[in-house]
Amino acid sequence: MNKTKRHTSWFVIAGLLLLAGPIGARAQSAKESWQRVYTGEDSVIEFNSSSPRFAPGNILRADFRTVLSKSESISGQPQLKYKTRLETIDFKLNERRYQFFEIALLDSSGKVIQKRVANESDEWRLLKPGGITEKLFDSVCVTTPLGAWRVVDYRFADGVAKGDQATPELDKLIGVNVHLHIERAEVGDKVCRSPAFQDKDATHDETLRRLGLDWKSLGVRAESVRTINVKCEDSGWQPPQSLLIKDSSSEEMLMLWDGVFLVLKRTDGSGLHRTPEIQTLKRRP
Repeated sequence: MNKTKRHTSWFVIAGLLLLAGPIGARAQSAKESWQRVYTGEDSVIEFNSSSPRFAPGNILRADFRTVLSKSESISGQPQLKYKTRLETIDFKLNERRYQFFEIALLDSSGKVIQKRVANESDEWRLLKPGGITEKLFDSVCVTTPLGAWRVVDYRFADGVAKGDQATPELDKLIGVNVHLHIERAEVGDKVCRSPAFQDKDATHDETLRRLGLDWKSLGVRAESVRTINVKCEDSGWQPPQSLLIKDSSSEEMLMLWDGVFLVLKRTDGSGLHRTPEIQTLKRRP
């Protein structure tokens, strides 16, 4: 593939990353998929595995649901009793701290009787090693692109057959290791020491119109696609931004790299749909 053409297509795609809207709509429209991650004597905690999304400021946000065995009174309002607590938790990745972004209390019929949203004065709490919140954080991480991958193939954004543009330079990418972690991201020998992940909510139609992407030729189902921008905030990557495309029905993931999409396959054994091994825990005070 002509190097100039590859770089030109990258700048077009980079422009889309900057124009894409904020997160939120994806989480609202995503199909809920609750998994039990905690079993206690008086409650169970479930995790919505379709909810995790990266927000600005190195934040990973996810939804949890605590169902009590018996209804409890709200502090200061004994006449109101709740049976279910819905919590949206923000995990600050670069500091290993967390904050409750939103809490809603529901009665036994499922009606919201109290709701609270975080404000600037709220405390960011430290994730305690071995604590229940750290376990919840671990359950979130296994549903994200974080982890170890390997390049098994590559595809072109414009749907052109690989054989028409393949070069020895591109073929050398196959077999390259890719590591995506909170404090470090690597593509072969290219290292980013301060990656920032953020979910994007560009509509499928807009993406197709601006980029001419053919989801089918990329092997992705448009109705179940998730796109995540990865920005390198130091000088470790050129270009300094990448784009992850994940089809929820596939264990593979696409990563935009120097004008082509690398096809990644996990190598760390933590598949995106693995049920967290946190089935029965003793809750700490």
